[in-house]
Amino acid sequence: MKLPDGITLLATVCNTVPHAVPLTLWMARGDKQYLVDMSQVLDQRGDAGLTGMVWYQDKLYVAVQSSAARILVLDRRLTLLGTITSQDFVDLHSLHVFGDSIAVLSTGAGSVLLLDIPNGTAERLCQFERRMHLNAACFDGPELLVCCQPPEGHGVLNVSTRRMVLDGMRHPHSLMRSSDAFLALDSAGSRVIRFDQQSVRQQVTLSGFLRGCAAARGTLYVGSSTSRVVSRKNPTMSPARELLNVMADQALIYELDEATLALRATHAPILAGYELYELLALDGDLIDPPAERLLSPAASAMAHLFYDSAKLLFAESKARAANSG
Repeated sequence: MKLPDGITLLATVCNTVPHAVPLTLWMARGDKQYLVDMSQVLDQRGDAGLTGMVWYQDKLYVAVQSSAARILVLDRRLTLLGTITSQDFVDLHSLHVFGDSIAVLSTGAGSVLLLDIPNGTAERLCQFERRMHLNAACFDGPELLVCCQPPEGHGVLNVSTRRMVLDGMRHPHSLMRSSDAFLALDSAGSRVIRFDQQSVRQQVTLSGFLRGCAAARGTLYVGSSTSRVVSRKNPTMSPARELLNVMADQALIYELDEATLALRATHAPILAGYELYELLALDGDLIDPPAERLLSPAASAMAHLFYDSAKLLFAESKARAANSG
């Protein structure tokens, strides 16, 4: 992967195995890619990776996927400045910057929270009593749009009118503004869709489970994940799968022309997991992590990491089964 000078691309990985959790922040710059050592902050029981991520006022805000849900506040050296917690944080998904605030998708609570960062206050923008699986949000003027997955059909919902402005999707994610319209990923449908509240303007079909989208200098980066081979939800491999084949199921990052959605290139980053959640493209020398926290990934090392975690999780599941019997 070769990024233009001055562009840094970050990615978060979710649903990963225990050994990999401290390495679920990935960074690329130029023709180099790294796994960032986050072991000092991803150390709580229940931590399973990272989800939402935004850059706001020279700080990086990252949501931790965990039973101890929280948002990490990091400086440009990726040093922890603070942690945001709330009893309303349940299964955090994406984060979005709106003015002086950060919207937090508290998916497990069925709500969107707006954190006023300067004042340290929070407002609940919406609350759904039934299961909606909210996972991304964007404003169209005063109207809040959310990606959601209700039982009757997935799509992008206008919260004020309760009208689906984009339907017929399967597991939509990564809603963002693009010029005078919006972009959303039809994850299970492998589509990138540009739309407004009246119609679909453009769409392109790629491959894989699309999730994670970021733009910089006219380029759109789209993350693609494959089936869960080894993850916290599937800790053992199918007997038909051999360890040497595991790394072939790696995630991808597509590089598209932002205006036309034409495919320019496909990249295969080496990640500490198979499920990309969020991409963030930073233009300029905004972050400068210390060299000792940047690990150069290797496919063989990742295979060993997943294999060790799979053995550990399998042993734990056998022990639980034996104790329950």
